[in-house]
Amino acid sequence: MQEQQTSPPAIQSENDAAGVRPYAANPGHWHVFPSIVLLLLLAVPALSQTTGSESLVGDSQDTDFGESLLFQEIPSVFRASKYEQKVTEAPSSVSIVTAEEIRRYGYRTLADVLRNARGFYTTNDRNFSYAGVRGFGRPADFNSRLLVLVDGFRTNDGVYNAVGIGLDFPIDIDLIERVEIARGPSSSLYGTSAFFGVVNVITKSGRQVSGAQLTGALGSFGTGAGRVDYGERFSNGVDLVLSSTLTDSDGQDLFFPEFADVNGGVAVSADYESSQDVFGKVGVNDFTFQGSYAVRTKGIPTASYETTFNDPGTFTAVKLTRPLWSFQLLRESEAHI
Repeated sequence: MQEQQTSPPAIQSENDAAGVRPYAANPGHWHVFPSIVLLLLLAVPALSQTTGSESLVGDSQDTDFGESLLFQEIPSVFRASKYEQKVTEAPSSVSIVTAEEIRRYGYRTLADVLRNARGFYTTNDRNFSYAGVRGFGRPADFNSRLLVLVDGFRTNDGVYNAVGIGLDFPIDIDLIERVEIARGPSSSLYGTSAFFGVVNVITKSGRQVSGAQLTGALGSFGTGAGRVDYGERFSNGVDLVLSSTLTDSDGQDLFFPEFADVNGGVAVSADYESSQDVFGKVGVNDFTFQGSYAVRTKGIPTASYETTFNDPGTFTAVKLTRPLWSFQLLRESEAHI
């Protein structure tokens, strides 16, 4: 037995039977089509005129933008040659990261600033942050081939030439006015550690802070931070800056397949980190004194150096104390000899 499909009978209208075209019953359809064509023809000149005016505005804006780049002030740097000069005259590749860029891009550590600089990259072993330049960066090198300065003062230690660029850096990121990054070897000027480059961190003055500031931040994994600043430029010429920052984080519970036989390979509450730093700077005429105190504690979840895995009591503690003073007039006279 075969199935057959039966189609319904076709419905034929009276107009079709009479051989009349469907639109002939409604002449209004023929009047609408010419009207649409006429409107489109009238709209073309208006659209072209608008487009031309917008292009003229765009050209004028581009011209203004080009002129602003041509006549804008060229920033100066000091650390490329140990005396102040324009970036275009410096004998090395120099980048400047301003406080506005730090705020705009949300950098929270010096490692964040270097990570986004041309030719730099950073790594982190859940204990310290490390900076590499153009693919060169030995593991556990502790940044000994990169010289980091604060207002021209060396921050690398005298034992391993190491320097911290994470929360172990003694200056809060919001207290930085700008960061000068000079690439390439500079050991002839600065001695050891200046092999990959020189990073000079310029802090804000009391005039730039101008009063008291209190800020706080909250983040994921139980992270919290608070900072209090005070800065003032007094009438007697004294410029004072005081700052203190507290940071605390619970960290993450991390899985390591290499330790699957211990707690399923999960390090619980072992990635914590806390830091506290205090910074002060006072300047009178050509004399400047500044000092910093920083303490950082970081849990080690990776069981490095043959420590016990999943032990929250395994941590790294760093304490830095840095009193410094300078006489600006002497440094300027030496730079021009």
